[in-house]
Amino acid sequence: MSRHNLSITSQILSVLPVFDAAARHGSFTRAARELGITQGAVSRRIQSLEEQLGLVLFSRQGKTLSLTQDGLLLSQKAKNALKLVEDLEHELKGSVSGQLRIGTLPSLANLWLMQRIKGFTKTYPAISIDLVTIPADFSAGHKDPVNWDPSSVDVALTVGRGSWAALESHHICDEEMVLVCSQNLLGDAQPESLQDVLGLPRLIHSTRLGSWEYWAEAHKLSSYLPGDTSLSFEHFFMVLEAARQGLGLALLPSLLIEKDLADGTLIEPVSARHVTGNAYYMVGSSAAWRRPAVAALRDHLAQVS
Repeated sequence: MSRHNLSITSQILSVLPVFDAAARHGSFTRAARELGITQGAVSRRIQSLEEQLGLVLFSRQGKTLSLTQDGLLLSQKAKNALKLVEDLEHELKGSVSGQLRIGTLPSLANLWLMQRIKGFTKTYPAISIDLVTIPADFSAGHKDPVNWDPSSVDVALTVGRGSWAALESHHICDEEMVLVCSQNLLGDAQPESLQDVLGLPRLIHSTRLGSWEYWAEAHKLSSYLPGDTSLSFEHFFMVLEAARQGLGLALLPSLLIEKDLADGTLIEPVSARHVTGNAYYMVGSSAAWRRPAVAALRDHLAQVS
């Protein structure tokens, strides 16, 4: 098998648990709830699977979702494949054990990792998790300082550009900033352009002070950006809660607000996303990456991200 075909096969296999859940429930929403991911993530993966296979797996009529004949056939095969993997996993699980100490940024832990740890501990009950926070320095956006003690954790989850000296990093996803607010902040207003909303209060992330300026520059709005603001917060989870309460406009990473956007708690008043050039990574020493528990966490997060 060629490397290209092997890559496609691996991608298809990685989506089978998502497809199986959607097929069993007849609902992307209920499948997302079971897997601990968003409905949008389920929909994107099913669409990718259909594109890879060149098949339509679900027929959609209004809110009703049902398997096509091709979908029924794949569902049967998927159950067999997943059962084989599950049996093998049970045989091997005894070798994946011990304590896993994870260092992470506070907002990443609260708004992203916590939703995924439950599934990991269920799959690997012999692994004991110790979750601690690590610092981050965003004063020099083009650098990736190692400002935590790598010897104190097995692996760190952080944001940067993937160039931590003497450490190995595994890419999780790129960072995309999204302009959001509560509908209550807008009232009955229906903004049609970014200029229509820039007069509203802005919520500032105090450790990433340049975020608004970089965003405005990307959208050629620097001259429209008011200089005064009254609310700033140290962590993204604080900015998020302030936005939920209708205190102002926020720029937040899409990774952290999928659920809020999906359920309508937050809206994008005008679509104006900005890819920052940063990304989220798992970072650790080469010795740490050889540990089965670290590899298991990497593979689990790759499946549910």
